[in-house]
Amino acid sequence: MHIQSAGEAAFLACEMERQAIRLYERALLLFPQGETGQAIREILAEERSHLAQFEGLGKAACSFEQAQLLSAQAAQTLNAGGLMAAQRKGAFASPLSLYCYAAKEEENAIRTYTSFAKALSDEAAQAFLTIANEEKRHLEEFQGFAKALGNEEKE
Repeated sequence: MHIQSAGEAAFLACEMERQAIRLYERALLLFPQGETGQAIREILAEERSHLAQFEGLGKAACSFEQAQLLSAQAAQTLNAGGLMAAQRKGAFASPLSLYCYAAKEEENAIRTYTSFAKALSDEAAQAFLTIANEEKRHLEEFQGFAKALGNEEKE
């Protein structure tokens, strides 16, 4: 993937967040009730908040062709395989498994953004580092939820 500007970096980050939002919106249709439904709603709210933050990073401008390439990259990077792959991984078996799944996806996003930053310079690299740092905060939040749920299950 050849990212040339901070705008393209922002576009990719927004696309990755949109992928996550679509996955959790579809999951909510299948699991609307109970603790898992509530966990999905909480994660969905976080992802929507993230999208708003990333949209605020600057203009996510790129050519139509580059937008198509970046959208394809996003689909293969975060939540690859969509809802069915998440279900096969057991993501919706319990709130704990859902937060563990979400945390792994955040780790994947951090690795992706950090590797892009290393390959770039100037504003595009800084944009990816800013996004990666925000994803780290998100990861820590999901890990905290998973830890709390894990402690509850032990009791």
